[in-house]
Amino acid sequence: MSDMDVLIEQMVSDIGSLAWQLEVSRLRMFLDWLMSHSGEMKGLFGNVMDVDPALLQTIEGQEQFQSALKTWLQSLPAQGLLWEYQTITGEIHWWRDLDPVRLQSIIKTELES
Repeated sequence: MSDMDVLIEQMVSDIGSLAWQLEVSRLRMFLDWLMSHSGEMKGLFGNVMDVDPALLQTIEGQEQFQSALKTWLQSLPAQGLLWEYQTITGEIHWWRDLDPVRLQSIIKTELES
């Protein structure tokens, strides 16, 4: 396994660990953002809003996500890989720290559109 493969494995593990610490509504909104951010991820993982919320909390759902994420990250050049990692982890932290009232407002707006 190359150094780049090891790095990508660690990034996927880190992102997965952070993402699955989010409560379901925050996780869904993060994943929706990620699918909008990367058309390739959307093609690999699918439309999150169509996914049963219960699947997002299963090992199978986590494995599907991590497999799609790994495939996408492997397609990126090294500089893009590092930028995406920082962007994605920053987004996870943003959803984690988002005020509950603001979260509900965002969810309501998403459901209305």
